[in-house]
Amino acid sequence: MSDIPLKVRIGIRDSWASEDAPVRKSLAKLRELLGLDVAVEPEWPLLLPALNDAYPDKQGLVPVVAQCVRVWADVLVTVLQDEEANEEWIETLLDRAGGLVRLYLEVQSSKSEDLRLSWSNDRTGFVIVLPRGQMPYVTELEAALRGQLLDCFKKDSDVASQSVTLASQAAAQTDDWADVSLDAATGKAAVVEDARSPQRYVQPAKAAHELLPDVGILARPDDLLLKPPYHLVVYDRGSNEVEVHGSHSPSLQFLSEYLKKWCKINQQNHQKPPCVEIKLHQSAFGLGLIYDRLTLSVDRPYSQYGISPMIVLSLVEGVLGYQNAGSEASCWRFRREVELKKYGS
Repeated sequence: MSDIPLKVRIGIRDSWASEDAPVRKSLAKLRELLGLDVAVEPEWPLLLPALNDAYPDKQGLVPVVAQCVRVWADVLVTVLQDEEANEEWIETLLDRAGGLVRLYLEVQSSKSEDLRLSWSNDRTGFVIVLPRGQMPYVTELEAALRGQLLDCFKKDSDVASQSVTLASQAAAQTDDWADVSLDAATGKAAVVEDARSPQRYVQPAKAAHELLPDVGILARPDDLLLKPPYHLVVYDRGSNEVEVHGSHSPSLQFLSEYLKKWCKINQQNHQKPPCVEIKLHQSAFGLGLIYDRLTLSVDRPYSQYGISPMIVLSLVEGVLGYQNAGSEASCWRFRREVELKKYGS
């Protein structure tokens, strides 16, 4: 443990080992329902280097792993509580577990965003393979773990037979839709598809609810706001001021740098300052230097120029690629879905 960074050790203490940690409460509920012990001991010295690139802020690494284990325990509890629907699955688990339910944590060998859950006969326990990238949000995590959990005891032969059955059904449906008719071009009989046969479409089931993200595992604003969607609002405060609010700090910094580069000099002031004061304002949230507001203003009595939002609007849409999301009197709203990165990053 001495080789583990301080922030990770603090995370282990607060988010994993503490009796008040949510993961401990979920595991306790699972033990009570199963009547068996549950063993989960993450190998932090091995997980840390594998997840190092995805979590530059080491403070969030342990809470993310702890949340994954917590969701696994919660999903397993819901499966066990539905005894009528999952009776055979539960019996299989109890037979294979041998009096102790084990969970092992590993990391993908390549950069993959997929999270995998399986049962290992060799290790007599569940194995979760974590993605090397960012962990899915709670709702996606819950759905992925539940589906893979219910499938983890299926034998290869069962899967193969299902594939054969599905292929047979598909072939049968194709035969039903096919018809024999005379080809006008060749005069020979040919098999053609019946265009009247309807395509079967199954409406995907809608989730009954979604879970709020766990505050403890979310990235800090410095990193979180670098991911789209980006929001930006331009306000026209009259001829003396334009104000831009944005969730993406680099977009505001770009506007500031470009406008400062091309701003004229105020010749009426003997100090020869720029005719427009361009100022970035720091955000009150996060740990790093991020901006959430840009103001353009003129000192009216000492400047011959006014200020218009038109150049800002052109840069936002024409250069930064934001899409107009609506407007009203003296206010324009924009949104961008695709991530923006600086050259070389």
